[in-house]
Amino acid sequence: MNKKDDIRFRTKIIFGVILLMIAIIIINLYQLQISNAEKYVLMSNKNRIRILPILPKRGHIITSDGKIAAGNICHYKLIMECCSEKIFSENMALLEQCICLEDEDRIRIADQRKKRAPFIIIKDGLSWSEYSRISMILFKLNNVSIENTYIRNYPMPSEFCHVIGYTSKSDGNVQVLRGKTGLEQTLNDQLTGEAGNVQIEVNALGKKVRIIDSQDPVAGKDIVITVDSRLQEYIHDIFSQEKAGACVVLDIPTGEVLAMVSVPTFDLNLVSGKMTSTQWQSITGDPLSPLMNRAVGCAYPPGSIFKIVVAFAGLNEKIISPRDKIFCGGGMKLDNHVFHCWNRGGHGKMDLCNALKFSCDCYFFETAKKLGIDAIVKYARKFGFGAETGVELSNENIGLLPTKKWKFLRYGTSWKPYETVIAGIGQGSLLSTLMQSAAMFGKIYTADFNFSPTLIRGESKKHEKDPIDSEHLETLKNALYQVCTSGTAARSCRTDYGISGKTGSSQVKKIKTSEAGANQKLIQWKFRDHAFFVGCAPYPNPKYIVAVFVEHGGGGSAVAAPIARKIFDMLLKK
Repeated sequence: MNKKDDIRFRTKIIFGVILLMIAIIIINLYQLQISNAEKYVLMSNKNRIRILPILPKRGHIITSDGKIAAGNICHYKLIMECCSEKIFSENMALLEQCICLEDEDRIRIADQRKKRAPFIIIKDGLSWSEYSRISMILFKLNNVSIENTYIRNYPMPSEFCHVIGYTSKSDGNVQVLRGKTGLEQTLNDQLTGEAGNVQIEVNALGKKVRIIDSQDPVAGKDIVITVDSRLQEYIHDIFSQEKAGACVVLDIPTGEVLAMVSVPTFDLNLVSGKMTSTQWQSITGDPLSPLMNRAVGCAYPPGSIFKIVVAFAGLNEKIISPRDKIFCGGGMKLDNHVFHCWNRGGHGKMDLCNALKFSCDCYFFETAKKLGIDAIVKYARKFGFGAETGVELSNENIGLLPTKKWKFLRYGTSWKPYETVIAGIGQGSLLSTLMQSAAMFGKIYTADFNFSPTLIRGESKKHEKDPIDSEHLETLKNALYQVCTSGTAARSCRTDYGISGKTGSSQVKKIKTSEAGANQKLIQWKFRDHAFFVGCAPYPNPKYIVAVFVEHGGGGSAVAAPIARKIFDMLLKK
């Protein structure tokens, strides 16, 4: 090969290498500018643009008389946007001169830095002095801002604790308030609203350059509830004298819940705020369980209140008639067991009206025995037992209607006749809530099996009526009125406006013959009977239902009925 050919060959190699390099560049440019353009634009924007959320203002919960039961107060939050390690260190050095950070705050901040969160909440809930000090040096800080937001505030924190419930911050970097219990939980979607955001452009050091765009948040919806704050506070004050219990007040024509109180209570502002583990343990470790709503969340044997169901079942099944009489000699023997009437001396011959009026156990022992457990459960379901009442609260207890199948599955044994007799007076395995008992009265006095309570104002439930036989209802209504005029509740419930109702006492342990008739105040508190009263007024066209439960109160006529009388006086006289 001569010299010219050699030069020509080398020139071709050089040109080939150049062409290859140009081809590689073109391919890379194509990938950068066309094939992967969206990917790199997105990566660039992530480095250049910060999107910060703007939390919405949670809707108010307002009582029927216009008081705010759940509102919002101003809250200051110290935020640092994502930035370089140098800027972060400089910011923290200045900030720690103004605020006090606990160890858990430092751990949280380090964890968020490690996860490269778009922003870090340095401190949630600045005091006014901290806010003032930081404001004075804010010009020295990079990527640091004070966000003015809102936290939940409850002006009546004990009175409404079980109705309203409380909130907590959701998991994740954007800590939106979420309802945990009560109406805060049930109505959470309506109360929350929609979050907004602001898009901020930053430079290579992470320092804010300008605001590109923003979207305002949409505030949550205000909800008006049926509860009257004055009535709620009045009942709360009455029940503050009791260890544990509950009360429900319903408006009969609409089914609106005018009051719902459960004791013991707790402080909504404390539970919704930043609690210490010691404070939380003091609430959850309380043997009286203050977090439990005893009006809808706890089920107890309803005692003699349940005799109303048995009476209606007997009439409807033609097992008994209003004129039929059953002899009460103070007790009944069945299956080698003796079942005593509360009046050990006996009531003598009792018709239905007098049996309800004086709460004769023997009458209902015999009626339940003739009906059988299947028929009792059938009518109990029609009156709303064993099911949710429909009130707008989560975790509503449905109670328990014992059946033959349930007994076999639960204990592996067959149903005994004496268990039917016990269920006939609302004892044994039978369980119900106070709200179910109140709703039963609503069904009776509206002649509608589909009556159900509501806590939301203006949203009375539209439903197809399931009418109840009026002849049997008039028999029951007459008997319930006599309970309060000359029966077990006459001492406390005989009034000029007229109350109709039923007392009830449910045992919590088996009573020995020697303990019969013992003064309940002399018995240890946890072994005393539960006290019930459910009634309505005024007679003969009642507007209000009041249901009272005093846990281990001792007796319905002695304890629960007088409380109901005070509430009726408040409703009808004041």
